[in-house]
Amino acid sequence: MPTPKLTAADVGAPRLAGTTTQNANRLEITAGGEDIWGTRDEFHFAHFPVAGDFSLTTRVESLVMADVYTKAGIMFRASLAAGAPHALLLAFGDNQPRNNNNGGLEFQSRLQPDAACTGIYPPQPLPALPDFPASFPNVWLRLQRTGNSFTGRYSQDGVQWKTFCTAELALPAGGLLGFAVTSHNPTRSVQAVFTAWDFSGQP
Repeated sequence: MPTPKLTAADVGAPRLAGTTTQNANRLEITAGGEDIWGTRDEFHFAHFPVAGDFSLTTRVESLVMADVYTKAGIMFRASLAAGAPHALLLAFGDNQPRNNNNGGLEFQSRLQPDAACTGIYPPQPLPALPDFPASFPNVWLRLQRTGNSFTGRYSQDGVQWKTFCTAELALPAGGLLGFAVTSHNPTRSVQAVFTAWDFSGQP
């Protein structure tokens, strides 16, 4: 399937504007923003329209942190509204513990406009290397949708995959799919590089 043409936008009017540079299937995203969480989001989003089932895979080659909760990942979003429903499979910049999370990955969603987000945190051991580590440049993410079933997968080589989670989410059939990055520090921008991304209209 041809590489989709991406549209770049800041969501939630972050104090520092973001940018997207696309060269074939390599993306360099600079982003500000307070967070993707709670009842509203601030981040930079490089996206394209989708309807129905999909599968999107990417390698997160690098992520520069401005906060322990700096995030980069694959998002399906109902709209560009700050409080829009969404599903997001994300990587943090490292593997330090965060609230309920002991690894480098997380899956989060918001089901209703302007409602609170929820996260999924598979049990992961400490202090051993977690089952889903952020080990750049070897962080591969895949977000798939079949009906209302959303599955997040992870790989360290793009060949062998492990399922992070599957969630049943009543999200709209049509929306925006792409790459989301937030600084979580409204006074500092961060940079993320996505490479080797591949989109299919069917999982």
